[in-house]
Amino acid sequence: MDSLGCGVALGAAALLVPAVAVSALTAVSSPTTTAAPEEVAGVPDTLLDAYAGAAARLHATQPQCSGMRWQILAGIGKIESSLLAGHDIADNGDVSPPMIGPRLDGSGVGGNLTPHYDTDNGTWDGDTEYDRAVGPNQHLPSGWDTYGADGNGDGVKDPHNAYDSALASARELCLSAGQDGVDFTDREALADALYRYNHSQAYVDDVLKAIDDFDAIPVSAGSGAGSSHGQAAAEWALRQVGKPYVWAAEGPAAFDCSGLTMRAWQQAGVDIPRVTTDQYQAGRRVSPQRLQPGDLLFYDTTDAGAPGPAPSHVTMYIGDGKMVNAPSPGQTVRTQPVQDDFYSPRFMGAVRPSE
Repeated sequence: MDSLGCGVALGAAALLVPAVAVSALTAVSSPTTTAAPEEVAGVPDTLLDAYAGAAARLHATQPQCSGMRWQILAGIGKIESSLLAGHDIADNGDVSPPMIGPRLDGSGVGGNLTPHYDTDNGTWDGDTEYDRAVGPNQHLPSGWDTYGADGNGDGVKDPHNAYDSALASARELCLSAGQDGVDFTDREALADALYRYNHSQAYVDDVLKAIDDFDAIPVSAGSGAGSSHGQAAAEWALRQVGKPYVWAAEGPAAFDCSGLTMRAWQQAGVDIPRVTTDQYQAGRRVSPQRLQPGDLLFYDTTDAGAPGPAPSHVTMYIGDGKMVNAPSPGQTVRTQPVQDDFYSPRFMGAVRPSE
């Protein structure tokens, strides 16, 4: 197999986006899918993206649990943290100031009557005597080791990150049921999962009401047209189809993977870094089911012999379930469908470059 400069090693295998993206892009009409409106009043865009992405990830990674949707996670967030009203959310999901709940010392504050003594040495909540719930969806530090997740692909599981918190909530609602899983379209099963999340019937009733309110919002994946810059980048990249892959090449006669994506966005009037790992940090994280033309798709292919750190390969989404890709030495820039067994387990995340 050839070793790629952008960091993937393979022969003739097709290089595509993950299966999670396929399901989200091809099933947007079902009321039980994870597609979200472009915006929802009262829900910050990044938080909405985190909830939609977490629902999609759960479908891809925990097949025993079905019917998870962004509305469930948003319902929890509304009751737990008022959807982070008064807090700032960075594009990567980091929340400031951190959302930290009242001390769980059994005094009755916040309805807590059972002491929860410190389990994290104050790492997440700053309290070395008692635990406090933390993050947008208010996780107990005692459960973070079990359910904590890296929702934004930065290598860190942080409950104060909206993407990590959303995915952790989805995991807890699913995994707390054991091996039988949960059908989240079953209202009784959903209520049971919420009760396991917080042992209060009043809490369950409040969250279900919030979920119902979100469910009443028409579900749409949007037009998918993307921004004018993203469209221009995708159109320019398409004009390079047929040119050879050459390690470290930036055009015009040949490209490597990140050279192609850099030049495409540059031609669209937006400068992004040259190296794949830097491009991964140069924009807003987007969930697979909300891809738009020009979005960059990143993969960890180090297990297949790619040199350097992950992410080690990048492609560009062009719409209609396809991407443009400069794959490997001896091959040419090409378009490929959004479906492939090689890339699905190696997907790290998608980024929309800052314009």
